[in-house]
Amino acid sequence: MQRMAAADAASYWMSERIPNDQFLLYCFAAPSIPTEETARRLVARAGGVEDLCLRVHDVPAGADRPYWVRAAPTEDQVRVDTTTRTWSSLLETVAGLVGDPLVPTDAAWRLHLFGSVTGVPTAGADEVKTVVVLQISHALGDGRRVSQAARDLFDAPPAQRDGRRDDPVPGPIRDAATVALGLARLPVEFLDTMRRGFEAARLAGRATPGPGYPLTRLNTDPGPKRALRVLVLDRHRLTAAGHPVTTAVLTAISRALPEYLGEHADRLGVELTVGRTGEPDARNHFRSVGIDLHLDVDDLDERARLIREEIVAARDADTDPARVAQRRATQATPAILARWGVRGFDLQARPATVTGVTVVSSVHRGAADLELDGGKVLFTTGFPALSPVQGLTHGVHGLGDRVAVSVTTSPKVMPDVDRYVALLDGALGRGRE
Repeated sequence: MQRMAAADAASYWMSERIPNDQFLLYCFAAPSIPTEETARRLVARAGGVEDLCLRVHDVPAGADRPYWVRAAPTEDQVRVDTTTRTWSSLLETVAGLVGDPLVPTDAAWRLHLFGSVTGVPTAGADEVKTVVVLQISHALGDGRRVSQAARDLFDAPPAQRDGRRDDPVPGPIRDAATVALGLARLPVEFLDTMRRGFEAARLAGRATPGPGYPLTRLNTDPGPKRALRVLVLDRHRLTAAGHPVTTAVLTAISRALPEYLGEHADRLGVELTVGRTGEPDARNHFRSVGIDLHLDVDDLDERARLIREEIVAARDADTDPARVAQRRATQATPAILARWGVRGFDLQARPATVTGVTVVSSVHRGAADLELDGGKVLFTTGFPALSPVQGLTHGVHGLGDRVAVSVTTSPKVMPDVDRYVALLDGALGRGRE
């Protein structure tokens, strides 16, 4: 049993108000065995992946942060669909999964296995592929951590995986113990929060505030429905101009987004998730930063250079003493106050500005050496969650020599999503010439 880190607990509590499950999609050539047998083998593999053998234990009365407890994977966590469907139909199905969020106290992840998909990117129209979608609680980890869990799930045969058992501590004893521990640490945490809060306030004036951007028509409540699109690109062509993958994609967005929004879009930025360096103190070891798209710079190579410099500067700024002090104060905050803050957050309030008019999450998922029972992996993608003020997100996910750029939105926000995807595809094409 392990107490959640502050950042992970905040993610878990927020999921009760805004679903934030992560969806990791992997496309494989057809396995050499029946789909149902593949599903059974995946359950067996999951039993050897530490992060897939956990669920959440809520402390009664919110007396402390939740705990991670051991939970052996069960067969009902792998859902099998053998219906023959097209790629576009599959994306519609995955979009519908957003409406069925996980209950991490029951299961912190779920696997969706689609055994017969045609028309996938990079393959012939009639070729049948298999798609696996890992739906996983964001509290379990950021994009890098859950990508590693997925890799662990796929990269070894079930015979090499040792099953894990459920936590042996009876529920009533666990409840009593966690409440007692929470109450015992409460006065110490209050004092520590005050001390660290004063230090953060003292240093706050030295921190450089991030840029804020006026709201656009994209920064509205997306409603319950989702629309997903995916572009699969060759990494070497995408980076042919000499810019890294994330920079190349942000530069493409800087071309497509203002054209989509129209002539009034003269200053735009994105909210980019940036992985932290150093030893993680939480499963979610990242922060979100505002990156200006420099629409005032016409030369695209110069624009890309400026965007890259901002990304580097944002990573370096994470070690700024004022930011470190603020982070430590947050980590010390008693659970009862932290949870109250999440529950009291007004989701209907409209901010004057946003960190970015769209969100971009970029994760490299390693070499393309994964297999699913004889079926080689083709590519991977993912779909960052929407929020009441973010109606458009982008995922950038690399695997080997292929990079998938995803677009997640809703019909309410982007009824003409295919027009935007065409603009983005054209802008990305500059790197593929």
